[in-house]
Amino acid sequence: MKFLHDSGHNARAALITRGLAEMNRLGQAMGAQKATFAGLAGMGDLVLTCTGDLSRNRTVGFKLGQGMQLTDILAEMRMVAEGVKSAASVYQLSRKLGAEMPIVEKTYQILHENKPARQAVIELMARDLKAEG
Repeated sequence: MKFLHDSGHNARAALITRGLAEMNRLGQAMGAQKATFAGLAGMGDLVLTCTGDLSRNRTVGFKLGQGMQLTDILAEMRMVAEGVKSAASVYQLSRKLGAEMPIVEKTYQILHENKPARQAVIELMARDLKAEG
């Protein structure tokens, strides 16, 4: 998201760290080992998705942060940003398993309930600090 990009590297690092914690919580609720998420399939993919200029999902988030509408973003893309559809599935799964995933919740709200991206990021960054494990 452009807003997050403008907020600096610290905000991006906080979001990635919290995202990894969410991935761990959901994975463990499904029986995965925590160490799985420290490797390429977890942390590696997360960092690339969040920082790579060629990431389709990052492109969608960046454009949402600029104020574009999701339908317009998807209409101009030539490839599929799989995170748009999977966000709903992950959100529903997290609720079913009782896994706390505030980033997933806000992402779902942005993509499927038209919550303004700027408002969602502000709400995420205002959350109380706690252990990320």
